[in-house]
Amino acid sequence: MIYSNMSDRQLNDYIFGLLEMNKEERLATKGRWAERLDLAMALWRDRHPDTRPPAYGMRPPPPCFTGTLPPIYDGEL
Repeated sequence: MIYSNMSDRQLNDYIFGLLEMNKEERLATKGRWAERLDLAMALWRDRHPDTRPPAYGMRPPPPCFTGTLPPIYDGEL
């Protein structure tokens, strides 16, 4: 997948699909899931610094998360 050719909407949809995968599916990718998410998020951060994609607004962070989340991107997709 060539992330740099994706529109913001396509990139957000791709990230959403990755986030929707259950734990068993993620483990079955043998690390490719994490690589794909890292690459997609790096491109998002390059395009929209200090924000996270709207796909992350679908559910709250897990209770073990104690960091500060950047605001969800609210621009045009």
